[in-house]
Amino acid sequence: MTSNDNFIPEIGNRTIHIVIDVLNDFISGSMACLHAKEAISKITERINSHPNEEVLFVCDAHPSNHISFLEQGGNWPPHCVKHSFGQQIDLAFYTCISLPAQRPRISNNIFEKGTHSDYEEYSGYNALNTNGITLGDTLPKKQHILVSGIATEFCILETVKDLIQNNHQVEVLHEGLAYVTLEGHKQAMAQMRELGAKIV
Repeated sequence: MTSNDNFIPEIGNRTIHIVIDVLNDFISGSMACLHAKEAISKITERINSHPNEEVLFVCDAHPSNHISFLEQGGNWPPHCVKHSFGQQIDLAFYTCISLPAQRPRISNNIFEKGTHSDYEEYSGYNALNTNGITLGDTLPKKQHILVSGIATEFCILETVKDLIQNNHQVEVLHEGLAYVTLEGHKQAMAQMRELGAKIV
């Protein structure tokens, strides 16, 4: 690792673990999802058992007037408003991850999406870190990637679609997922399998 904030890791054949939207509002807040607490436990367990994997975090960071909110004609209650408690990554990723390099670090491994009020963004592929680098540009070509997080039917599915479209080898951590509905989760899992993702 390096102290240079502009550093992009050269991972080669190692797995990059992308953890999506493990945020308070999706775990116990305004949009709490099914299986969220169990998923957090499985994700942190996976990270600790694979110390050589690079971990990247994708996070909603909405303005208070985001187009997805009910008050703006959207489908969702207000959630993950930037700098709010609900937008924070679950504390377990700071306290239960053994290696500091695998914990969230605002300088280079947190990527934010949904930051513009008039644009809905489920996929994390174009999420930006503080240096203005997209998640997609961070990834080496034809990278082996593991995806986990919230929610299967929306941000997980759309991110997996973009990763596969950009020629990455994708695995999805089944027990490391939370979802809005069980039926939607099952349908999204089937879609990801059809796209070529491996469920592990």
